[in-house]
Amino acid sequence: MVTVQTPKLPLDQLSPRQLMSLDACTRCGECQKWCPVYTLENKEDVTPRAKMKYLKDILRSQYSGFLGLKLFKPEINPDIFDNFSRRLYDCSCCNQCHFVCPVRIDTVELWENIREAMFVSRLGPAPDSRTYCETLKQYGNPYKKEQSARTDWIEKGLAKGTLLARPEFIQVNLAPVLLFLGCTASFDEKINLVSQHAANILSYAGIPFGILGPDEFCCYGKLRRIGDPEFQSLARANLEKLNTLGINTLVTACAGCYKTIKQDYSKIGRQNFKVYHLAEYIDILLAEGKISLNVPIPGKITYHDPCLLGRHNGIYEAPRRVLRAIPQLELVEMERNRQYSRCCGVGGGLKMANHDLQEAASVYRIREAEATGAGYLTTPCPTCYSGLAGGAEKNGSPIKLYHFAELVSKAMGIKSDL
Repeated sequence: MVTVQTPKLPLDQLSPRQLMSLDACTRCGECQKWCPVYTLENKEDVTPRAKMKYLKDILRSQYSGFLGLKLFKPEINPDIFDNFSRRLYDCSCCNQCHFVCPVRIDTVELWENIREAMFVSRLGPAPDSRTYCETLKQYGNPYKKEQSARTDWIEKGLAKGTLLARPEFIQVNLAPVLLFLGCTASFDEKINLVSQHAANILSYAGIPFGILGPDEFCCYGKLRRIGDPEFQSLARANLEKLNTLGINTLVTACAGCYKTIKQDYSKIGRQNFKVYHLAEYIDILLAEGKISLNVPIPGKITYHDPCLLGRHNGIYEAPRRVLRAIPQLELVEMERNRQYSRCCGVGGGLKMANHDLQEAASVYRIREAEATGAGYLTTPCPTCYSGLAGGAEKNGSPIKLYHFAELVSKAMGIKSDL
């Protein structure tokens, strides 16, 4: 009879505080009530508290001293380990469990560090997720496109007359503001008009800005979420380049890029610039009188808080102030909003790990939007927009989806072909 050995999980990626957090979990079940994946699957093993217990038992079985004696040692067979490994990636890292946890365990950072340990040991993730990481590193974007294609949206916009002016390719000390568009807004043909809208808004406001164009590489945030340790070196290279540009402000239209550059990059090195999401930057421009939203958009609209902008960064009110400033547009909230906003499912590498689960999460969120009676749904993240658009199509939803920048452009009276 062949005995199958349970893989050993390395501890290198876990801090003493994170190891202690495994004991801090009281298994109260508050996370279960709010977990978007549990809502869809109704299985205990996907909950944060279950993963905390599995992880604690796995580590005790492998590393305990006295408690590792057979009398006290948890029995962890390969099937239990494999299930933990799979469920670790059935998570969008939405950060909801951290917000409702009575002892505020930083679950997302724990999951990301465990994923890195799994990645290094080749115990995870699933092949599709690992292939995604390799594609991202090879091409500098997840779309397998040449870097020169990052600016295709410029020629299209100029040809259609929907782009006010050709953005400058930024050079050292050329402009104080960098518009960092991100991969989805640059390459996804269903969404890349977001790039035009963002550039038009800054141009209309008279902001001296530039873009990196073909020199803009992915922020590589997905590598961090999935656990690829090469995130550190690639992010450091990006940060060093950004620090040489002489900019004082970086504006990005993507919540994922915002979280990665503002939070993750700051752990790698010092930033010579402030980081803003486009939604909060528009709020500033509006408050300073540099833009006006005078074109009415009659109807009701509901707003989806991106997890990486909301729970991860606390940006809730700025986009809402902008929406309320648009004439004849009534903002109606979904039942779960702000820090309790339900994740659309596209974050944290879930789309690569379990596409069906991600799609189900998007459909669920679309149904919540429909329940408000709103005719419009908006979000300021291209990735969330993509997921919600898929959910709306899958659900046959009549709701009209706007990216936040598109909506602002429309209210400013800027020509658009949307």
